[in-house]
Amino acid sequence: MTTIYIDPKKKTDQIVKLSDGSFGVMKPEKQKAGMAYRFNFTSHQHPGFIMTHTPVNGDVENVDSIDGKQSFKIAWRS
Repeated sequence: MTTIYIDPKKKTDQIVKLSDGSFGVMKPEKQKAGMAYRFNFTSHQHPGFIMTHTPVNGDVENVDSIDGKQSFKIAWRS
């Protein structure tokens, strides 16, 4: 499981760090059902995904990709 470290105080686009040392970007997006959060990563070993709810410390997101299932844990960055 890979942990994504997020600054919970930042409500705009932010660079996120992953537990394996790679980086990505989290972008909040307005959608019909409310806010969603798009994650894209610089490393091709991690698939991008959309979270349709506000990130919560400790949540685990399971993502299916062509390389199989990956799990991402959300953790607050201090």
